[in-house]
Amino acid sequence: MQNKSVQYDDFKYVIQDTGCVYFGRELRYTEMMERDDVPFKFKAIINGHIAKEADLGQTISAHLMTLDTQSFTFRIFEQLKLAVRVCYQEQKRGLSGKTKEKWVHKTCTVRQFCTQYRDKVEAQQMMIEDISISKLALMVINI
Repeated sequence: MQNKSVQYDDFKYVIQDTGCVYFGRELRYTEMMERDDVPFKFKAIINGHIAKEADLGQTISAHLMTLDTQSFTFRIFEQLKLAVRVCYQEQKRGLSGKTKEKWVHKTCTVRQFCTQYRDKVEAQQMMIEDISISKLALMVINI
């Protein structure tokens, strides 16, 4: 049991660079609200808008799996330029003719994820790595 909690904790992180804030796929909204490294404005958006449509006890990746493209939360995520990084394995044939497993990583917008990749994640053909929001978009959004 100890190993399983360590495994999930590896995907509970908040990392910031100059342009984005990255959230690990296993981070719950309630945990985001408790952390000091999550921008206050994003916490306000979670508390004021996302909480109306989603259970704050769920992970952000689980929320994306059930997100309705007509919802207000979806429009907020589009305004925040939310991006989802997914990965999957692919068979690559080398020059010698041997095939090797290769990991492919793609970053897509929330709209692309919902329309193209969500079904593949649900079928376990892909995996969500992390979710990011733009700091510039966060700065200019009005709450």
